[in-house]
Amino acid sequence: MLAFIFLIIIPMIGLGMVSFLHSETLLEKKYSEQTEITLKAVGGNIRYFFRELDQLSDGNLTSPEVQDTLKYSTYSASDASTLIKINQAEKKMNRILFQHPAVSFVVMYAKDGTMFRTYRNDPTTFKPISFDLLQHHSLYKEVLKLGGRPLWIGPYEQRELTGVQPPLFTQIRLVKDIETFNDLGVMVTQYKTEEVYSMLNAFQNPKADGEETRYVIVNKSGLILLDSRKEIEGQNINEHTDALPQQTVNYASSRERFGETDSLVSSYQLDRNGWVLISVKSWNALTNENVRFMQWIGMITVLGLLSAVLFNVFFVNRVARSIIKVVRKMKLVEQGLLDIRVTAQGKDETVLLANSFNSMVERIGSLLSEVREEQARKQHAEMMLMQAQIKPHFLFNTLESINALAAQNEGAKIMLMVRRLSNLLRTSMHHSEEIRISQELEHVRSYLEIQKYRFEELFSYELNIPEEALDYTILKLTLQPLVENSIQHGFDGYEDGRGIISIDVSVQLHQIVIMVRDNGLGISTDVLRKLADGLNPSSKQSNAAELGERRGLGLRNVADRLRIHYGPAFGLWICSQEGNGTVIRCVIPKSRGDQL
Repeated sequence: MLAFIFLIIIPMIGLGMVSFLHSETLLEKKYSEQTEITLKAVGGNIRYFFRELDQLSDGNLTSPEVQDTLKYSTYSASDASTLIKINQAEKKMNRILFQHPAVSFVVMYAKDGTMFRTYRNDPTTFKPISFDLLQHHSLYKEVLKLGGRPLWIGPYEQRELTGVQPPLFTQIRLVKDIETFNDLGVMVTQYKTEEVYSMLNAFQNPKADGEETRYVIVNKSGLILLDSRKEIEGQNINEHTDALPQQTVNYASSRERFGETDSLVSSYQLDRNGWVLISVKSWNALTNENVRFMQWIGMITVLGLLSAVLFNVFFVNRVARSIIKVVRKMKLVEQGLLDIRVTAQGKDETVLLANSFNSMVERIGSLLSEVREEQARKQHAEMMLMQAQIKPHFLFNTLESINALAAQNEGAKIMLMVRRLSNLLRTSMHHSEEIRISQELEHVRSYLEIQKYRFEELFSYELNIPEEALDYTILKLTLQPLVENSIQHGFDGYEDGRGIISIDVSVQLHQIVIMVRDNGLGISTDVLRKLADGLNPSSKQSNAAELGERRGLGLRNVADRLRIHYGPAFGLWICSQEGNGTVIRCVIPKSRGDQL
């Protein structure tokens, strides 16, 4: 109980006090990060809005409505036909208004001073001054300097040109001939701000208890272009705060006075004309919910501590005794007594612990039995391998064949047979259990060539092995028993060389698959069933020694060696039908062996 008081209760009380003292700093940092995400989202929408308008304007500059109108605009103002042509050109310009709902007013100036206008029935603020006056305006040099790129003017900027009410965004850009790149004139477009207002208000939470966040867009001199509440537009931001948010390079946030309210003032650079997006959130609105949360946390903490004390008094002691009982039983298991079991009553976790302990001990005993059985099977398989690596009668038959060749004075064939026999012996006596696939295939090739000579071209064979598979390793003497099975049992009765054995190797993602096929007599259903029982590790119906004697090294022997060495996911699969040949699928993992 003393440990509980000093290690839990007192640290929790201290942690609560420290957390409360530093909560405002943490809150400011948290809400600053959240505000940064929100401002980036709002700013991204605003930038996308202006990029969309820029792309729309780019398309208009190259459209026939603009190019043809400004290219052939040398008109006389007093000519009635000219006025008709201007009116017709302005009607064609109406298409620009309906490309985007924000477009409110479009005016174009040709180089000769001719003015073309089109607008919606919305109020506009741009003053369509003459082209001469526009050329003397301070913005005209910036328009020429941009060389066709858009110049944006926010609301309340350049009031003498764009007006004040309603607040509109104005775009001015030079129009060039798309064929000669000569200057054709100037196009002025005004866009409504309702969509930007909706972006500023889109992230408000109408269900929040506190005051809604105010969003403001200012230019680099601090002029407020737009206010989400439409209260301080046209004023300077310095009149409301000393934070100087208009100087923000990327993002900034701090706790400042905004007007008469303690607020969190955050600013984000929009990267357009130096405009800055500012959010203002009342500090009381931010901390109001947190104060209530801290109160609830305090109450819950007190109740939790009280419950922990009661739990410690009434339950921990009984659980501790049950655990000590299991620990004592575990010591007996460590000494090798695997018949130990723990009895427990009740419905709590101690019963689960006792049942898990009993299951674990039972599983350990089962695993030990399986390991002993696997070791015995492995030793038996290895003994059969050593006893049957090269059958004596096969060796005698091969030597008799060499003797017959010697009697016939066939020196070249003798050399070839001796070389093949030496390859067989070299692989059989290899000191390592694993060899390269290239060595195993050379061993199989030597065996097949010897058998072809002995059985006088009874069969032919094909080897399809990709180069990438040759350096991987395989258990030695894996494939020779498979082809031996085809020769001794599959081609029984064949006399005209119709027998075909093919070995195909494929390298897959995590394994190597070797397919051994023959077109022999196939395997009967009864033999297949016996083989299946023999290849099943849990089956006791087949005698391994008997299979090994009947089938060379024996399919069971090969399957056991592969499964023991590589695991239960690898081994042999046999598919056969009487009269339709046999397919043996050998699957091994991709490994290059320790010797490589």
